[in-house]
Amino acid sequence: MARILAVLFSGRRRGYTAGLLEAAIEGAREVAGTEIDYLWSHERQYGPCRSCFTCIRDPEHVCVQDDDFGRKGEGDVYQRLLRAQGLIFADPVHNWGPSAGSRLFVERCYPFLWSGKLNGMPFSSISCASNQGMQHLAREEICKWAFGLGFRYVGGVAAHCAYYEESRNEARALGRKVAEAALKEEREGRQPMEDEERFLWYAREAPWVALEHYLANLTRGTFQADRSLMQYGLVQGTFANAEARELLEEAQEELKRTLFLYHHGDREEATRSLVKASALWTHATWKEFLEEKVIGAQQPETYRPLGETGK
Repeated sequence: MARILAVLFSGRRRGYTAGLLEAAIEGAREVAGTEIDYLWSHERQYGPCRSCFTCIRDPEHVCVQDDDFGRKGEGDVYQRLLRAQGLIFADPVHNWGPSAGSRLFVERCYPFLWSGKLNGMPFSSISCASNQGMQHLAREEICKWAFGLGFRYVGGVAAHCAYYEESRNEARALGRKVAEAALKEEREGRQPMEDEERFLWYAREAPWVALEHYLANLTRGTFQADRSLMQYGLVQGTFANAEARELLEEAQEELKRTLFLYHHGDREEATRSLVKASALWTHATWKEFLEEKVIGAQQPETYRPLGETGK
């Protein structure tokens, strides 16, 4: 059986958001061979990440907090995520975005970023608004979080009570889609996504695309290589570590290629190039700022591997 973890983040177990999750569960149950693990986040006990970074240093990459996401991998929510072959978020829109509960849940998935155990798991979301809206913004934000954790985004519903019945139909169809993806994983095993596949998958299948956002980040909003973070670090000397500076130089050269491709309209090749530039940047910043001063450990091999990129 393929197990789907359906998580409700609303403070009310009955209401619009819960109703949409129920519709998604109905759709998933229409697909033979699936079972639902229902989780109401408000009845579980866990707090925010404490930024202790033990999960990075620990070989098993588990959380040491004494709560449902921790207990060195024995926490209830942690175990339920490990057993799942698919994941559905159902979240009310708060302040024009996702709720604090969904943000907290994603934050506590931090250990999985280092272990890679959820990389490639089918993921979907429902964002439900009842006042001004902004459900599309909320869905995009959750999609961004899923990208960061390496979930395989298979769809999402941006719902409003103004078209609630239509949204229920969309949620039911989404449930079937997640169930089919979960069954495929159960049969074939989880297929982790390498960085390039992840960037391209979201560019083709998701409402949040990394390309523009990441380029704006690296170039400080200018989309110009000579205004980039890498160029600043090289010119201003804010990177003192020799290995970090070497990585920084490579990152800057690759960023120039990325921007050339982007400005000439070749988004797919620009994305491939961005994967290399961003991985080099990640390793440079880790070596300069994190390895000794913050984390106290080398960058895990599973996180943004350079492959043939880098010397």
